[in-house]
Parts: sequence; C-alpha cells; structure tokens
Amino acid sequence: MAPEVVEFRDGEQLAAWQDFRLSTMPDLISSMNLCHALFAFVDSGVLNNLRNGKRLPEEGLLAGTKEDIGQNLLRYLEMRGVLETRDAGYFLTRQGELLTSDVSLARLGIYLEAYGPVLSRTGELLTGRAEYGTDVQRRGGPLGKHCATLSSVFHTPVVVEAMRGRGVRKMLDVGCGGGSLLVDACLRDPELTGVGLDIDADAVEEARDLASRQGVADRVEFVVGDASAPDTWPAVCFEADGMCTVSALHEHFRDGEQAVVDLLNAYRAALPEQKILLVGEPEIRYDARDNDDDFFLIHVLTDQGLPRDRSAWLGVFEKSELECRRVYRRPEAGPRVSFYDLVPRPQR
Repeated sequence: MAPEVVEFRDGEQLAAWQDFRLSTMPDLISSMNLCHALFAFVDSGVLNNLRNGKRLPEEGLLAGTKEDIGQNLLRYLEMRGVLETRDAGYFLTRQGELLTSDVSLARLGIYLEAYGPVLSRTGELLTGRAEYGTDVQRRGGPLGKHCATLSSVFHTPVVVEAMRGRGVRKMLDVGCGGGSLLVDACLRDPELTGVGLDIDADAVEEARDLASRQGVADRVEFVVGDASAPDTWPAVCFEADGMCTVSALHEHFRDGEQAVVDLLNAYRAALPEQKILLVGEPEIRYDARDNDDDFFLIHVLTDQGLPRDRSAWLGVFEKSELECRRVYRRPEAGPRVSFYDLVPRPQR
C-alpha cells in the first residue's frame, strides 16, 4: 500500500518561493556552478579525451579522474545541455561546442582562473581585511595565456595592419609579457621583425621559448627592461622604427592622469623618429553588455587604473606631446580595444 502524501501549500510559502524564482537567483547559481564544471571538464583533460575520440569511461574518457565523480560530472553536463549521449557514448552538443571554443574558454579562464583568487575574496578586499598585491594576487600565467588567445583572434591583425600601413619593419613591443603578440605579428607578416621588452625576466624567458617553438627566433629579440623608464632600455630597443604598447598605460591612471601624460612624453622624447607609436587600450562602457561590468569590477578590486573610453583617451593625448592620426577599432571583441596611431606633435 502506497503511503499517503501530504503537501503543504500556503500563500506565504508560495510567495517566498515565487519571489526567489523571480529574483533570477536560481539562474545565477546555475551559471556559477556551470562555470566551475566547465573549467574542471577542461582542466582535468576530459574534454581533450572526448575530442580525441574517447566517448566512454571504458575507452579512457575519464582517465586521470576519480571515476565516480567523473561519471556524475558527465551526467551534470548532460543535464545542462553541454553533452548528449548516443549509442557510441558522449558527444558535445552545439551549445557545448560553443561553450568550449577557444574564445569562450579564454574568457572564462580570465575570470575564473586568472582573477578567481581575487574575486573569491571580494568581501575581504572591500572591508580592508585583505590588500591586493600583499594578501591576494591575480595569476599572471593564466592571464597571459588567455589574453594571448583573445589577442590572436581579435587584436594582433589590427596591430599588423597598423604597422604595415606605416611601413614599419621592426616593431618594439613595450610590456610584451610572454611575447605572444609580437610572435603572432611576425608569423602573420613575414617581413616584420621585432623587439619585445618586459620587466619580468621569467616572462622574457617564456617569450624567447615561444619564439623558438614558433620558428621566428631569428626575427625577434626579447629583453628585460622597465616600460616606464625608456632612458634605461637596452640599445636594441632603439633600432625599432615602430612601437606598440597594449593594455598597459591605463594602469598608470592610479597615479593620476598626469602620470600617463608624462609617460607618453617620455616615449616621445626617447623615440623621436618612430613612424608610429601604437597605443592599444581597452574601452569601457560601464554597462552589463558583454561582461563590461565584470571587466570594471576586476579593475576595481586589483587597484588598477580604470580603463577610459575613446573620447577620454583623446583628451589625454591632447595634453601630451603626441597627436593621434588615426584610431583603429574592433567593436565586437572581448575586451574591446581601440588602437591609437600616435606621432610627435609638430612644434607649436
């Protein structure tokens, strides 16, 4: 005999549950957990196993994982529409393919892997119980890796076009990090050579290794130096006839706008014969479209100078000894970056 089922329904309880649903909090919780599940799906190697044709656990799909958890993670991803099962095993759905594209995973990795240690301690940073740079840091390695993916898709082609349009043959990349932009630019333009400069010696070593692996070590050189002190740069930097710096200047806004103007003027004094000083900087709209609000948040929490919109940057250039000849834009990109084509301002 089946037991009697007693359901309790009253107006107060129903109203509370309806309010919870209407708040969209269920969707927020699901989105948060799906992000972590997707990251584990990739980081554990299961996605790579799947892409290599391993469709079932007995074929090695869950190799390197705790199989009981792995089995249920696959089931969860099937519930969420990332995976589907057929007779031959697991397959990515169309949504799953889009969620695991290079661009999607790079965007996820920036917020979850690179800035995850920061975002998870938002409350402590807000109340002063933790200080960025002392108690908590973003993870530079993952940030560089994921930014390199996005840069290759969205931004390096713009840099190559701008340099080619001004007849540059040797590009100086100031704040080059792991060298991905310069190496990618040289791969796209076989006539281009370059010099990359970064203050982080480990990053410079990574850049040299990348250039060697990509077969352009004979066309690029990477050196250690302080981007904000051009008078201390190695001599090879001054052999370049074009310079670029991407997503680096806005951090100096934490010291005030004049700090950025002063650095621009220092570049102008040190490199008076450059055909182009290309400044690439993210724009910000301060809205909730395409994670613009999330981009704002990570800059607030990490005590970086906040990115400016295009009109504000043009105002900064007006106060410097450089003038902007052209703005290169790629509006549909993440993040949106405008590239400003600068040259020394004629003497007034």
